[in-house]
Amino acid sequence: MSRRRAIYVGLLIGGALVACGGVRAQQTQPDPTRATNAAGDEPLRRLDPSTLAGGDYGGTEPAPLAGGDYGLTSPTETDTAVPGPALIGDPLASPPGGAQPRRPEPPDFRADEEAYAPTGVRAGAFILRPSLETAGGYDSNPLRDPGGGKSSPFYRLRGVLDAQSDWERHEVTVKLDGQIRRYTDLPSPGYEPNLSAVVDGRFDVTRQTQITSQLRASLTTPRRGDPDTPTNIKGDEVDKSIGATLGASHAFNRLSFKVEGLVDRYLFNDAKLQNGETLDNSDRIYNAYEIRARGAYELSPALQPFAEVAVDTRDYDRTIGDDGRRLGSSGYAIRGGARFEATRLITGEAAIGYGRQTPKDNDLKPVDGLIFDADVTWSATALTTVRLNAQTSFQETTLDGAGGVLERTAGVAIEHRLRRNLILTGRADYARSSYRGIGRMDDGLTLTLEGEYRLNRTLSMIGSFQHERLDSNLPGEDYKASIIEFGMRVRR
Repeated sequence: MSRRRAIYVGLLIGGALVACGGVRAQQTQPDPTRATNAAGDEPLRRLDPSTLAGGDYGGTEPAPLAGGDYGLTSPTETDTAVPGPALIGDPLASPPGGAQPRRPEPPDFRADEEAYAPTGVRAGAFILRPSLETAGGYDSNPLRDPGGGKSSPFYRLRGVLDAQSDWERHEVTVKLDGQIRRYTDLPSPGYEPNLSAVVDGRFDVTRQTQITSQLRASLTTPRRGDPDTPTNIKGDEVDKSIGATLGASHAFNRLSFKVEGLVDRYLFNDAKLQNGETLDNSDRIYNAYEIRARGAYELSPALQPFAEVAVDTRDYDRTIGDDGRRLGSSGYAIRGGARFEATRLITGEAAIGYGRQTPKDNDLKPVDGLIFDADVTWSATALTTVRLNAQTSFQETTLDGAGGVLERTAGVAIEHRLRRNLILTGRADYARSSYRGIGRMDDGLTLTLEGEYRLNRTLSMIGSFQHERLDSNLPGEDYKASIIEFGMRVRR
């Protein structure tokens, strides 16, 4: 255990040094293309589930727990000699509650959008893009009660800060995201805080060799209706995590390799119950260690096949859980796929493979299955953008008799511009959670319609309607909920 802790501390220190090492890089003159790139990136920022007006209603927790890829940008023209970050998520490094796949780099968009696109704020060698949202709405079933439950109005406040270095070499990007939401008519309501911080660093040793790192931390409130979260909690049940990734990549002409090590610690606070008792969550705290390697070959600038392998272990602070099971697991994942660009209108990445997560308790069944991951963007017309995504992940669970959860998600998001400053976004997300060993199967569906009316570069009016439902093969676990929300967004 001491060796693992030494590795954990070493990765944290190494990640911090690499993330901050670029500060000594030579600062360039302000790049006039930054504002154009920001405008081009806008459609895919909105297609990201975390940027919808409804906040985190989509049923997944904020991504930057483990996963290593969240928050990275696709490689620029100066980085083509080395492999870029994966667009699709890592099945072993997915955080509790699932992970969201990354968005690919978008194509160039129309110049007339720049009249309503935020330009960012220059602060020394960094470009800052802050935003603030305030909204109010109504939820028909905030507790996700199978019987319908009591409806309630709510209010929500969210702030985001993106920062990116503007250097000739090396790169540091920072993403800070925080949100609270409070229901006004519920007994003992909490503020449902969701906070995350991700710092990515890239140190260009040579044109062919790079060292990459990531530091990440989060504080989240579990989604209501989650099978691992009791329904009689008073206030908020808060989960926390901290982690680091350290990696290196090198290119031999068209052949490239990348190796990364990930360390994450997941913390679960004890929860207060409505009857005054305290729920002990100490048997849920664990450390996750992972090593993954990826090799790719560039057949052409538009096609890059790759193969990837990852192994991990999850060690709990406690050896035995409250239910008597032996805690912990280890696993592996193998997949192959390709990054592609078809006619510059269709870009993305897709992979297929196999994974297995085996509990340390021999009485529990392992979680295994086919892996399919994809993240594809299609610029259907000058006014319409479509994004498809799919992801497979292997999750831990506290349910008695379950060895783990095989979670598959798929989604489609369509954005259409009615005018330069009037945007509609429709989204459909599907998730299937298979609890191995107890036969439980949950199917979740979320349908969302969002609108944004931009008054100028800075101020927007936002609104959304969402319908969420869960169908389970266990009686008394199904629920439905509809949410409507209106608010305002301020950006720079």
